[in-house]
Amino acid sequence: MRLVVVLLVVSIALSVLATVAGLAGHAVPLRANQILILLVAIGYGWVIRRLRNGSATAYRRVRIVSVAGFVAAAGQLVLGGHPAWLRTVEAVQLAVLAALIVAVNRPIVRAAFPAVPDERPHNRRAALALAVLAPLCAEVSLGTVPLRMAWAWLIFAPIYAAGTLALREILRRTGGGYGNLLLLGVAYGLVEEGLVLQSLTSPHLYGAAGWSPRLLGVNTAYTELNLVYHAVFSVAVPVIVVEYLFSRHGTAPYLRRGGVIAAGVIAVLGALLLRMSVPPSEDPGYTMPLTAGVVIALLAAAVTLLALRVPLHPARRRAAPPIPLIAVAAAVAAFGFLALIWPFGGAEQPLFTHGTWSLLPMAAGALIVAGLLYAAWTVAWTTRDLAAAAIGALLGHTLFGLVGNAQTLTDRLFLGGVAGLTALFGAAVLRRPPGRTNAQLIDA
Repeated sequence: MRLVVVLLVVSIALSVLATVAGLAGHAVPLRANQILILLVAIGYGWVIRRLRNGSATAYRRVRIVSVAGFVAAAGQLVLGGHPAWLRTVEAVQLAVLAALIVAVNRPIVRAAFPAVPDERPHNRRAALALAVLAPLCAEVSLGTVPLRMAWAWLIFAPIYAAGTLALREILRRTGGGYGNLLLLGVAYGLVEEGLVLQSLTSPHLYGAAGWSPRLLGVNTAYTELNLVYHAVFSVAVPVIVVEYLFSRHGTAPYLRRGGVIAAGVIAVLGALLLRMSVPPSEDPGYTMPLTAGVVIALLAAAVTLLALRVPLHPARRRAAPPIPLIAVAAAVAAFGFLALIWPFGGAEQPLFTHGTWSLLPMAAGALIVAGLLYAAWTVAWTTRDLAAAAIGALLGHTLFGLVGNAQTLTDRLFLGGVAGLTALFGAAVLRRPPGRTNAQLIDA
């Protein structure tokens, strides 16, 4: 143990020495990584003290940081282009870190820090299932991306997978229900469509500006469609289905704090990937007005704050209909909402309308949403009821994709297969016995 502490101290001292000497000699400019090195060096005095007191957490941190430091030091040595004297210091630091890795992983040292069982609930399988299902529901099963461009799914996958997982984890830590989850889905739609893709205000992207009259520079029909779509299919549907599949875990978090942070970071990186990929190629030259960006960001923040701070408590008065009726009604509602607002079959505006007449199908779509929210608020739903509604809606939206988005026989066969698999999947999982009625689950 003494050797580990000595090597750790020497490694930190060399990091500080290289940073200070490089800055003093003007060999390297002051950058964020130099400041970070100094802060880490200060903080590790506390880590060393905990390590000497037998802290297993401190031991794990030293193991992780020794490897990360070795990789960083190797990269700095190879790519830094520093003077010879500074490269010598970096080479010594690299050797010390290599010795630290060997020392800290010796069996005698590992035996001194037995792993402490973590009693906090977690479920990596459920988290992985949600991360896989979210992009499948949002992008793959609607057919907006043809099979010949299937590689584009990889561009959308990170923000959907990590974003939905992070929202679910944050929600379950704040005690919200599915109504709150829908609000988080609206916030997600504002961020992805409004800030990342700029599609809510763009006069060119996807031709959305021509769907209906614009209001204050906003593509009204496209905005109505996508805020509802993301709330339901990008966020709520995959969460409901996964929570039903892993019902024994209940509404407890799937990830620990580090996992939630990692999901959030991946979601942000996914948003950057989407921002650098789609707008430059599909909408070159357009930059959203600053005022619009600020307003959308404030709206997203306000909706998120509302979702996390105001738990919804619906009034339960009526028993839910039979499971088959729930699934069919959800499928019809999903198909109907999309067909009312999404131009298809050669139409340029919703439901083959022209001009301001496009406001009529938009109003009808809003009535469908209002009716579903009323039903969600007044019916005593069980986990099985909600799963039936989610799977039915997913089937309906895939059938709309088959009608409205598939352009080739290959795409039609693919979406037809997805619809068939969705129906079979729903029939299989809904054979489970009914779940209990839960106030948190009824917040849909």
